[in-house]
Amino acid sequence: MSRDGVFVRSAPTVLRASPAMIGHHGHRGTIHSTLDGMVNQSRQVAWAGGSATAHEIQSLVGEADVMARAVELHFSWNSGCINAEARSGGKIWYDENRPSYAYILPPGTLVAFRVKEAREFRNLSVELERDFLLGAAGFEGPVNFGISETWDYRDTLSWQLARVIYDECSNGAPQGILYTETAATLLAMHLIRNLSTVTPPLKEIRRGGLPPSRLRRACDYMMSGLGEDISLQEVAASVELSTGHFSTAFKQSLGITPHAWVRRQRIDRAKALLHDANLNLTQIAIILGYANQSSLGVAFKRETSATPTQWRIRKMV
Repeated sequence: MSRDGVFVRSAPTVLRASPAMIGHHGHRGTIHSTLDGMVNQSRQVAWAGGSATAHEIQSLVGEADVMARAVELHFSWNSGCINAEARSGGKIWYDENRPSYAYILPPGTLVAFRVKEAREFRNLSVELERDFLLGAAGFEGPVNFGISETWDYRDTLSWQLARVIYDECSNGAPQGILYTETAATLLAMHLIRNLSTVTPPLKEIRRGGLPPSRLRRACDYMMSGLGEDISLQEVAASVELSTGHFSTAFKQSLGITPHAWVRRQRIDRAKALLHDANLNLTQIAIILGYANQSSLGVAFKRETSATPTQWRIRKMV
């Protein structure tokens, strides 16, 4: 584990565990597995109520019977060869050299996977617990809902969010847990709206943003944890709102997401610290809660169009 919430396996590793479909390393719902293969890289980002795991898989073959323990979303990008099938509820779904493939499993779904051949592909596996989905959707009071089992899932926005989450996982979450959790919250909100059976119906988020007092409390909370890897759930809880409601209302109030606001505050503080010639970039990155100097550089350039070194040189002239 490289830091809070980020698990890394970077060296090529022999895989003798059960991915759900093809790629979910160490699936906790494994009933039986003969899957065997080679994983080039496996990284996971976890937060309260969910996790996302990115795999870069060199080869995989075998069979596995698994049962979903939470709501699971699986996205695969194929740059090599895939010949696999999945059996669930008396039906069979095939993945034969498709450039991409996704599917959604509700809790309790039993699936038998048969992988005849799979080489050179990437996979993102996302697990979302019921409470996380409820919070993301902004449900209030007792709610009965289910997620529909869906194969060959092609929703464009979900794929875009999946790519964002995959890149964060595979790079070790350089922008922090808040960024990944925000993307997962948007994914969960979209999932609820499109694939859920909800009683009562999903409530619409109130228009107009956060009341000034709650907005101030949320900003104060994020400022107090500027040097830490705070989560979206923590910030939302500080103003007694669900993650979904808070994210939407915060953006309505300020025009940017909570993560973007935190990044802007960190970069403003970074600019002040860069005036201190006794501090190197690694020290500044640590002070501001970044994993390393590279992560600081990426965030800094996104905000200023310059690297920290370039900005420091300009201000020193």
